Amino acid sequence: MRSSFTALIVSVLTFVASSSASEFFEIKKVADGVYAAIGKPGVLSNGAFIVTEEAVIVVDTHLRPSWARDLITEIRTITDKPVRYVINTHWHNDHTQGNQAYRAAFPTGTEFIAHHHTREDIIGIAIPSMKQNLNDLPSRLSQLKAQIQSRTRPDGTALTEADLAQVQRTLESQERYLSELQSIEITLPTLTFEKSASIHSGSRRIDLLYFGEGHTRGDLFVYLADAKVLISGDMLTGGVPFMRDAIPSAWGPTLEAVEKLDIATVIPGHGDVQTGKGRLQLVIRYLRDLGPAVQRHVAKGASLEETTSAVLQELSAYEKEFPNFRQSLTGPLGNITKTYEELKARK
Repeated sequence: MRSSFTALIVSVLTFVASSSASEFFEIKKVADGVYAAIGKPGVLSNGAFIVTEEAVIVVDTHLRPSWARDLITEIRTITDKPVRYVINTHWHNDHTQGNQAYRAAFPTGTEFIAHHHTREDIIGIAIPSMKQNLNDLPSRLSQLKAQIQSRTRPDGTALTEADLAQVQRTLESQERYLSELQSIEITLPTLTFEKSASIHSGSRRIDLLYFGEGHTRGDLFVYLADAKVLISGDMLTGGVPFMRDAIPSAWGPTLEAVEKLDIATVIPGHGDVQTGKGRLQLVIRYLRDLGPAVQRHVAKGASLEETTSAVLQELSAYEKEFPNFRQSLTGPLGNITKTYEELKARK
């Protein structure tokens, strides 16, 4: 069963930041008419928007409609042009649940675009996971309240004052999320495609490119050739690839195809804006090493525990490159586990 989103809580760059008063985003102008909306702490994903002579194109809409409405407010400080296209890079709730805010703010003429697999997976996975989360959150809130009242963790150890404050913040945030979740109506993509599509708005061409499976089976990239800007969704982030719903063996080859593009700037799904192809190439190298490393141990009949211990050692050089490296490779959703499971299933 797919995990619900209940547990989803918690370089120096020289881009020109707009005079943003946004509560939830840092707005960065990365090229003429192209803006990154970098989620502030507690906001679970980034977005982006492109202003053309005719309209605005938005990429990804975040977990909460209130966050999407905040970004709409920021867009309106930059332009009075309407949002005509909303693009979802993949099906995950933290990139799609804000769609309804754009439908409400721009009720006529707004199209929602995604790969056709993404539309299928919003229907088949995202909507059920949202309903499951709606059922699970009250219990989670009760657990947090119990921790605050007892001043102890679930394992019985005492909470420090700092820990207690963090639990209180988490409780307040999740209470706000529950109130929004109860009124979320998923807005599905109205336009889908198989391999590629282009939006021509004014003098600007925005390419929507599908190179294959990776983080999900329907990840698309938004590419502006004139500005050399790539908007990657979660195929690139500031950390280790997150493989909960991934096809591990496909992720590397997909990024290798992306690397052929002329790229000066990347707006990732999470983390700060990236300059050039350095992070892209790092992730490609890591994935090239991860798959064969796990494969060697699967071929020898090693257990998951044995494989995890060995591969962590073999890939230890990457620990200095990625935050939370060991945590991201281990556990039920870790990179080693997901790769091991895929290889075992094929074997």
